[in-house]
Amino acid sequence: MAKFAITFIPKPSSVNWLKLTAFSLLSISALTLGAIALFGKVDSALPKISVNVPSLSDSSKIQASLRSDKNNNPQNPVQGRQQEEPRLNGVSDPSLQQISLQPNNARPLTKNTPSLPTSPNALVAVPIAGFFEPGPGGVLPIISPSGDKPSAVYSRSFEIKKGKPVISIIVGGLGMMKRTTMAAIEELPPEVTLSFVPYTPDLQTWIDLARAQGHEVMIEIPMEPFGYPETDPGPYTLLSSASSAENTRRLEWLLSRTSGYFGVTNYMGSKLTASENALAPIFRNFNRRGLDFLYDGETKRSSLKNVAVKEGLSWSTADRIIDIKQTTTAIDDQLLRLEAMAIQNGSAIGKGFSWPVTIKQLRDWTRSLDAKGYQLAPVSAVIKMRNEENLTSSKAVALSVNDSN
Repeated sequence: MAKFAITFIPKPSSVNWLKLTAFSLLSISALTLGAIALFGKVDSALPKISVNVPSLSDSSKIQASLRSDKNNNPQNPVQGRQQEEPRLNGVSDPSLQQISLQPNNARPLTKNTPSLPTSPNALVAVPIAGFFEPGPGGVLPIISPSGDKPSAVYSRSFEIKKGKPVISIIVGGLGMMKRTTMAAIEELPPEVTLSFVPYTPDLQTWIDLARAQGHEVMIEIPMEPFGYPETDPGPYTLLSSASSAENTRRLEWLLSRTSGYFGVTNYMGSKLTASENALAPIFRNFNRRGLDFLYDGETKRSSLKNVAVKEGLSWSTADRIIDIKQTTTAIDDQLLRLEAMAIQNGSAIGKGFSWPVTIKQLRDWTRSLDAKGYQLAPVSAVIKMRNEENLTSSKAVALSVNDSN
């Protein structure tokens, strides 16, 4: 994003002052008219949101991080649970902070209407009766009285063909940037899974739009990284130092931001995912609400598998982050590696961020997969397949042990 600076000249002459004033007015007018021409709305010309994008040298920061000035960061709310929640990092618009951080002001859920653009692949309108209960910011997902899970009814139905390598793609960081979010929804095939930032204004509308185009969706749960709070995923971050009750309170606020997601994925979390004690109640909550979990594969954590198995959670790990470097060559190289992993292991999950170059390369690459002999499947289908394979493998091992005894 371009940055503009105005240099103030001390004691200008009246002539120079008039010239400077005229030039400033013309510059402001040009910028305003340019914004109106680009976005089609007068409001678009007004500065509202400032989101700082971190360096991409660290793959753990692959998604756009919402940051604030270190001096403005409040104290860790876990040390004083009655403190006000931290402000939304990097966002200066008070109305956006109110929408994003105050559960009582959360936007009411709406169903898809004929005014929404739809496709033949459109998923059903949400929320679905029997799969939600009241929450602090909207509704919370629950397993229905008949035992059906949100992970099943909100996912995109897909039948995986045996003997054909399977590839899944999830694109994250969606919702905060309108243009790239719309590009992901409209230009990527419906088999591509989309994940959204929970602080997104009018989040339910984005979810509805994505589902109307056939995309299953996930939401991103901020989790504590090493270096927290200097490295801050955002308000209501789940913390390794927090009590089970506190993390549950935070998680329920995040989960009640919207409806229609089949599962959740992490945003950061290098420290939290290293603690089995902290993970256990979080995974228990996911499982109790019938949600799938996808770990972005930032670091290899045995604790994830240990806790997931113990809690009976349906989960998996992304095999490769495809856009650590935002160049066409680097992304294409990662996609080729993903293809090789799918051949070797039977399936592969790639995760990317909503960079324009990522969406463009995915749009072109996904069109070639069928001709290459791959099947592009939603993430939910691969999670289900992998968990069924693990269950079958575990049963086989148990039978083998019993036979040997």
